[in-house]
Amino acid sequence: MAQFLPRRSFSIPSSIPKSYFLGHHHAAVSKLKTVLPRVSLVIECRDFRLPLSTHNPVLEKAVIGCPKIIVYTKHDLGSDSPGVRQLLQRLHGRRALFWDKNHPGATASLLRRLKETAYEVDSITGLCALIVGMPNVGKSTLLNALRKSGTLGRKTKVAKTGDQAGVTRKIGTSVRVVEPEERGGVGAGVYVLDSPGVFMPYVEDGEAMMKISLVQGIKKGLIADEILADYLLYKMNLWDPRLYGRYCEPTNDVQEFLSAVAKRDGKLKAGGVPDMEESAARVLSEWRKGKLGKYVLDDLSDEALRNHELMVSSPPLSLSQGKKAWKEQKKEKSA
Repeated sequence: MAQFLPRRSFSIPSSIPKSYFLGHHHAAVSKLKTVLPRVSLVIECRDFRLPLSTHNPVLEKAVIGCPKIIVYTKHDLGSDSPGVRQLLQRLHGRRALFWDKNHPGATASLLRRLKETAYEVDSITGLCALIVGMPNVGKSTLLNALRKSGTLGRKTKVAKTGDQAGVTRKIGTSVRVVEPEERGGVGAGVYVLDSPGVFMPYVEDGEAMMKISLVQGIKKGLIADEILADYLLYKMNLWDPRLYGRYCEPTNDVQEFLSAVAKRDGKLKAGGVPDMEESAARVLSEWRKGKLGKYVLDDLSDEALRNHELMVSSPPLSLSQGKKAWKEQKKEKSA
Protein backbone atom coordinates (compact mmCIF):
# COMPACT_ATOMS: atom_id res chain seq x y z
CA MET A 1 0.00 0.00 0.00
CA ALA A 2 1.42 3.40 -1.02
CA GLN A 3 2.24 5.83 1.76
CA PHE A 4 -0.30 8.64 2.11
CA LEU A 5 1.02 12.09 1.19
CA PRO A 6 -1.05 15.10 2.32
CA ARG A 7 -1.44 18.20 0.19
CA ARG A 8 1.27 20.76 0.89
CA SER A 9 -0.82 23.70 -0.28
CA PHE A 10 -4.48 24.61 -0.64
CA SER A 11 -5.90 26.31 -3.71
CA ILE A 12 -7.92 29.33 -2.56
CA PRO A 13 -11.21 29.63 -4.52
CA SER A 14 -11.83 32.99 -6.18
CA SER A 15 -15.24 33.14 -4.48
CA ILE A 16 -13.70 33.76 -1.04
CA PRO A 17 -14.75 37.23 0.24
CA LYS A 18 -12.09 39.78 1.17
CA SER A 19 -13.91 41.36 4.08
CA TYR A 20 -16.92 41.34 6.38
CA PHE A 21 -16.86 45.03 7.31
CA LEU A 22 -20.42 46.03 8.13
CA GLY A 23 -21.99 49.36 8.99
CA HIS A 24 -22.20 48.65 12.71
CA HIS A 25 -18.49 47.75 12.71
CA HIS A 26 -17.68 51.21 11.36
CA ALA A 27 -20.05 52.83 13.86
CA ALA A 28 -18.50 50.87 16.73
CA VAL A 29 -15.00 52.16 15.93
CA SER A 30 -16.29 55.74 16.04
CA LYS A 31 -18.11 55.06 19.32
CA LEU A 32 -14.99 53.54 20.90
CA LYS A 33 -13.24 56.87 20.62
CA THR A 34 -15.98 58.59 22.61
CA VAL A 35 -15.95 56.12 25.54
CA LEU A 36 -12.18 55.67 25.73
CA PRO A 37 -11.57 58.77 27.97
CA ARG A 38 -13.37 57.04 30.87
CA VAL A 39 -11.72 53.67 30.27
CA SER A 40 -8.68 52.67 32.36
CA LEU A 41 -8.10 49.28 30.78
CA VAL A 42 -8.83 47.58 27.45
CA ILE A 43 -9.48 43.84 27.39
CA GLU A 44 -8.84 42.63 23.85
CA CYS A 45 -10.20 39.17 23.11
CA ARG A 46 -8.59 36.98 20.47
CA ASP A 47 -9.46 33.40 19.59
CA PHE A 48 -6.62 31.12 20.74
CA ARG A 49 -7.05 29.04 17.58
CA LEU A 50 -6.37 32.19 15.52
CA PRO A 51 -3.97 34.34 17.57
CA LEU A 52 -2.89 36.31 14.49
CA SER A 53 -6.01 36.27 12.33
CA THR A 54 -8.18 37.66 15.17
CA HIS A 55 -5.75 40.51 15.89
CA ASN A 56 -7.39 43.53 14.26
CA PRO A 57 -5.21 46.57 13.32
CA VAL A 58 -8.33 48.78 13.33
CA LEU A 59 -8.90 48.06 17.01
CA GLU A 60 -5.19 48.36 17.71
CA LYS A 61 -5.28 51.92 16.39
CA ALA A 62 -8.62 52.81 18.01
CA VAL A 63 -7.47 52.02 21.57
CA ILE A 64 -3.85 53.11 21.24
CA GLY A 65 -2.50 54.74 24.39
CA CYS A 66 -4.79 52.85 26.78
CA PRO A 67 -3.35 50.04 28.96
CA LYS A 68 -4.36 46.68 27.50
CA ILE A 69 -4.44 43.01 28.34
CA ILE A 70 -4.97 40.32 25.70
CA VAL A 71 -7.31 37.48 26.59
CA TYR A 72 -6.96 34.43 24.38
CA THR A 73 -10.41 32.84 24.49
CA LYS A 74 -11.36 29.23 23.70
CA HIS A 75 -7.93 28.15 24.90
CA ASP A 76 -9.10 24.56 25.38
CA LEU A 77 -9.96 24.23 21.68
CA GLY A 78 -6.32 24.72 20.65
CA SER A 79 -4.73 22.58 23.33
CA ASP A 80 -3.32 19.94 20.92
CA SER A 81 -0.87 22.44 19.39
CA PRO A 82 2.34 22.38 21.44
CA GLY A 83 4.22 25.49 22.50
CA VAL A 84 1.63 28.07 21.37
CA ARG A 85 0.81 29.34 24.84
CA GLN A 86 4.50 29.69 25.69
CA LEU A 87 5.15 31.57 22.43
CA LEU A 88 2.32 34.02 23.09
CA GLN A 89 3.53 34.56 26.64
CA ARG A 90 6.98 35.40 25.31
CA LEU A 91 5.46 37.87 22.84
CA HIS A 92 3.16 39.64 25.30
CA GLY A 93 4.51 38.92 28.78
CA ARG A 94 2.00 39.56 31.57
CA ARG A 95 -0.39 41.17 29.11
CA ALA A 96 -1.43 37.71 27.84
CA LEU A 97 -4.09 35.69 29.66
CA PHE A 98 -5.67 32.43 28.51
CA TRP A 99 -9.35 31.78 29.08
CA ASP A 100 -11.78 28.90 28.72
CA LYS A 101 -15.39 29.33 29.79
CA ASN A 102 -15.43 25.81 31.26
CA HIS A 103 -12.62 26.52 33.76
CA PRO A 104 -13.64 28.86 36.60
CA GLY A 105 -9.99 29.29 37.58
CA ALA A 106 -9.32 31.16 34.33
CA THR A 107 -12.12 33.63 35.10
CA ALA A 108 -10.83 34.05 38.67
CA SER A 109 -7.35 34.82 37.31
CA LEU A 110 -8.73 37.57 35.07
CA LEU A 111 -10.75 39.03 37.95
CA ARG A 112 -7.56 39.20 40.03
CA ARG A 113 -5.88 41.10 37.22
CA LEU A 114 -8.79 43.54 37.08
CA LYS A 115 -8.54 44.09 40.84
CA GLU A 116 -4.79 44.66 40.57
CA THR A 117 -5.40 47.32 37.93
CA ALA A 118 -8.11 48.89 40.08
CA TYR A 119 -5.65 49.15 43.00
CA GLU A 120 -3.18 50.89 40.68
CA VAL A 121 -5.81 53.32 39.37
CA ASP A 122 -7.14 53.85 42.92
CA SER A 123 -10.26 55.77 41.88
CA ILE A 124 -13.24 56.37 44.12
CA THR A 125 -15.43 55.84 41.06
CA GLY A 126 -13.94 52.40 40.44
CA LEU A 127 -12.27 50.92 37.37
CA CYS A 128 -13.91 50.96 33.94
CA ALA A 129 -12.65 48.35 31.46
CA LEU A 130 -13.66 47.96 27.81
CA ILE A 131 -13.88 44.60 26.01
CA VAL A 132 -13.00 44.70 22.31
CA GLY A 133 -12.27 42.13 19.63
CA MET A 134 -13.22 40.61 16.30
CA PRO A 135 -16.74 39.17 15.80
CA ASN A 136 -17.58 36.02 17.77
CA VAL A 137 -14.31 35.74 19.72
CA GLY A 138 -16.23 35.35 22.99
CA LYS A 139 -16.43 38.90 24.34
CA SER A 140 -20.00 38.67 25.65
CA THR A 141 -19.45 35.16 27.02
CA LEU A 142 -16.42 36.45 28.90
CA LEU A 143 -18.38 39.40 30.31
CA ASN A 144 -21.14 37.09 31.56
CA ALA A 145 -18.57 34.82 33.23
CA LEU A 146 -16.88 37.79 34.93
CA ARG A 147 -20.25 39.06 36.14
CA LYS A 148 -21.29 35.70 37.56
CA SER A 149 -17.96 34.98 39.26
CA GLY A 150 -17.19 38.47 40.52
CA THR A 151 -20.54 39.59 41.89
CA LEU A 152 -21.61 36.99 44.43
CA GLY A 153 -22.63 34.43 41.83
CA ARG A 154 -25.34 36.44 40.08
CA LYS A 155 -26.53 34.22 37.26
CA THR A 156 -28.41 36.74 35.14
CA LYS A 157 -26.79 37.18 31.74
CA VAL A 158 -25.92 40.79 31.06
CA ALA A 159 -24.78 40.31 27.47
CA LYS A 160 -26.52 38.36 24.72
CA THR A 161 -24.41 35.55 23.26
CA GLY A 162 -24.59 33.27 20.22
CA ASP A 163 -22.55 31.00 17.97
CA GLN A 164 -22.65 33.42 15.04
CA ALA A 165 -20.94 36.73 14.35
CA GLY A 166 -22.81 39.97 15.00
CA VAL A 167 -24.89 39.21 18.12
CA THR A 168 -23.72 42.42 19.84
CA ARG A 169 -24.47 45.46 17.67
CA LYS A 170 -23.61 48.41 19.95
CA ILE A 171 -21.58 49.33 23.01
CA GLY A 172 -23.62 48.43 26.07
CA THR A 173 -23.97 50.11 29.44
CA SER A 174 -21.25 49.46 32.00
CA VAL A 175 -21.68 46.22 33.96
CA ARG A 176 -20.26 45.73 37.45
CA VAL A 177 -18.09 42.60 37.64
CA VAL A 178 -16.36 43.27 40.97
CA GLU A 179 -18.23 44.54 44.03
CA PRO A 180 -17.14 47.76 45.78
CA GLU A 181 -14.60 47.47 48.58
CA GLU A 182 -14.14 49.97 51.36
CA ARG A 183 -10.44 49.19 51.43
CA GLY A 184 -7.86 48.27 48.82
CA GLY A 185 -8.50 50.95 46.19
CA VAL A 186 -11.33 49.23 44.34
CA GLY A 187 -13.60 52.16 45.14
CA ALA A 188 -17.03 51.71 43.55
CA GLY A 189 -16.01 48.38 42.04
CA VAL A 190 -14.92 47.24 38.61
CA TYR A 191 -17.14 47.89 35.60
CA VAL A 192 -16.87 46.47 32.09
CA LEU A 193 -18.28 47.75 28.81
CA ASP A 194 -19.09 45.22 26.08
CA SER A 195 -18.63 46.26 22.46
CA PRO A 196 -19.58 44.87 19.03
CA GLY A 197 -17.10 42.70 17.21
CA VAL A 198 -15.20 44.74 14.64
CA PHE A 199 -13.92 43.10 11.48
CA MET A 200 -10.94 44.25 9.44
CA PRO A 201 -11.73 46.57 6.52
CA TYR A 202 -9.91 44.32 4.08
CA VAL A 203 -8.22 40.90 4.20
CA GLU A 204 -5.73 40.22 1.42
CA ASP A 205 -5.25 36.58 2.42
CA GLY A 206 -8.15 34.35 1.36
CA GLU A 207 -6.87 31.60 3.63
CA ALA A 208 -7.27 33.91 6.64
CA MET A 209 -10.92 34.44 5.66
CA MET A 210 -11.47 30.67 5.56
CA LYS A 211 -9.90 30.25 8.98
CA ILE A 212 -12.04 33.04 10.43
CA SER A 213 -15.12 31.42 8.90
CA LEU A 214 -14.16 28.08 10.44
CA VAL A 215 -14.38 29.66 13.90
CA GLN A 216 -17.66 31.40 12.92
CA GLY A 217 -16.21 34.91 12.74
CA ILE A 218 -18.24 35.84 9.65
CA LYS A 219 -21.83 35.23 8.60
CA LYS A 220 -22.69 31.63 7.78
CA GLY A 221 -22.98 31.05 4.05
CA LEU A 222 -20.46 33.64 2.87
CA ILE A 223 -18.10 30.71 2.34
CA ALA A 224 -19.69 27.38 1.42
CA ASP A 225 -19.45 24.67 4.06
CA GLU A 226 -18.03 22.21 1.52
CA ILE A 227 -15.12 24.57 0.82
CA LEU A 228 -14.49 24.93 4.56
CA ALA A 229 -14.68 21.15 5.01
CA ASP A 230 -12.12 20.71 2.23
CA TYR A 231 -9.80 23.23 3.88
CA LEU A 232 -10.27 21.51 7.24
CA LEU A 233 -9.45 18.14 5.62
CA TYR A 234 -6.25 19.71 4.25
CA LYS A 235 -5.31 20.94 7.75
CA MET A 236 -6.20 17.66 9.47
CA ASN A 237 -3.99 15.76 7.05
CA LEU A 238 -1.08 18.01 8.01
CA TRP A 239 -1.81 17.63 11.72
CA ASP A 240 -2.72 13.94 11.91
CA PRO A 241 -4.97 12.02 9.45
CA ARG A 242 -6.03 9.74 12.30
CA LEU A 243 -8.22 12.61 13.55
CA TYR A 244 -10.94 11.48 11.13
CA GLY A 245 -10.07 7.77 11.21
CA ARG A 246 -13.57 6.85 12.39
CA TYR A 247 -14.84 7.93 8.98
CA CYS A 248 -12.32 6.71 6.43
CA GLU A 249 -8.69 6.09 5.56
CA PRO A 250 -6.48 9.16 4.91
CA THR A 251 -7.55 10.99 1.76
CA ASN A 252 -7.06 14.31 -0.01
CA ASP A 253 -10.44 13.96 -1.75
CA VAL A 254 -13.13 15.94 0.08
CA GLN A 255 -15.91 14.14 -1.82
CA GLU A 256 -14.61 10.78 -0.61
CA PHE A 257 -14.31 12.16 2.93
CA LEU A 258 -17.81 13.69 3.02
CA SER A 259 -19.35 10.53 1.53
CA ALA A 260 -17.81 8.54 4.36
CA VAL A 261 -19.16 11.03 6.91
CA ALA A 262 -22.63 10.76 5.35
CA LYS A 263 -22.65 6.95 5.58
CA ARG A 264 -21.38 6.83 9.16
CA ASP A 265 -23.49 9.65 10.60
CA GLY A 266 -26.63 9.07 8.58
CA LYS A 267 -26.49 12.19 6.41
CA LEU A 268 -28.21 10.55 3.45
CA LYS A 269 -30.84 11.61 0.93
CA ALA A 270 -33.50 9.37 -0.57
CA GLY A 271 -32.02 6.21 -2.02
CA GLY A 272 -28.98 6.37 0.24
CA VAL A 273 -27.32 9.20 -1.69
CA PRO A 274 -24.81 11.09 0.49
CA ASP A 275 -25.96 14.60 1.42
CA MET A 276 -22.71 16.50 0.93
CA GLU A 277 -24.05 19.76 2.32
CA GLU A 278 -25.29 18.17 5.55
CA SER A 279 -22.09 16.13 5.85
CA ALA A 280 -19.94 19.25 5.51
CA ALA A 281 -22.03 21.02 8.19
CA ARG A 282 -21.58 17.96 10.43
CA VAL A 283 -17.80 18.01 10.00
CA LEU A 284 -17.59 21.71 10.85
CA SER A 285 -19.78 21.25 13.91
CA GLU A 286 -17.65 18.36 15.17
CA TRP A 287 -14.45 20.34 14.69
CA ARG A 288 -15.84 23.40 16.47
CA LYS A 289 -16.62 21.19 19.46
CA GLY A 290 -13.06 19.89 19.52
CA LYS A 291 -14.01 16.40 18.35
CA LEU A 292 -11.72 16.45 15.30
CA GLY A 293 -8.63 17.70 17.03
CA LYS A 294 -7.91 20.84 19.06
CA TYR A 295 -5.36 22.66 16.96
CA VAL A 296 -4.30 26.24 16.29
CA LEU A 297 -5.04 27.16 12.67
CA ASP A 298 -2.58 30.06 12.28
CA ASP A 299 1.00 29.62 11.16
CA LEU A 300 3.19 30.94 14.00
CA SER A 301 6.58 30.63 12.33
CA ASP A 302 9.03 33.53 12.62
CA GLU A 303 8.26 34.59 9.05
CA ALA A 304 4.50 34.53 9.68
CA LEU A 305 4.93 36.63 12.82
CA ARG A 306 7.01 39.20 10.94
CA ASN A 307 4.48 39.42 8.12
CA HIS A 308 1.67 39.84 10.61
CA GLU A 309 3.43 42.70 12.38
CA LEU A 310 3.90 44.43 9.04
CA MET A 311 0.20 44.06 8.28
CA VAL A 312 -0.81 45.47 11.67
CA SER A 313 1.51 48.45 11.31
CA SER A 314 0.42 49.15 7.71
CA PRO A 315 -3.11 47.82 7.02
CA PRO A 316 -3.88 47.45 3.28
CA LEU A 317 -7.00 49.65 3.39
CA SER A 318 -8.40 52.42 5.57
CA LEU A 319 -11.82 52.22 7.24
CA SER A 320 -13.58 54.13 4.45
CA GLN A 321 -11.77 52.19 1.72
CA GLY A 322 -12.65 48.92 3.41
CA LYS A 323 -16.32 49.82 3.70
CA LYS A 324 -16.38 50.76 0.00
CA ALA A 325 -14.63 47.52 -1.00
CA TRP A 326 -17.14 45.46 0.99
CA LYS A 327 -20.10 47.20 -0.71
CA GLU A 328 -18.59 46.66 -4.16
CA GLN A 329 -17.97 43.01 -3.37
CA LYS A 330 -21.60 42.48 -2.35
CA LYS A 331 -22.77 44.17 -5.58
CA GLU A 332 -20.61 41.80 -7.65
CA LYS A 333 -22.10 38.75 -5.90
CA SER A 334 -25.67 39.93 -6.41
CA ALA A 335 -25.12 40.86 -10.08
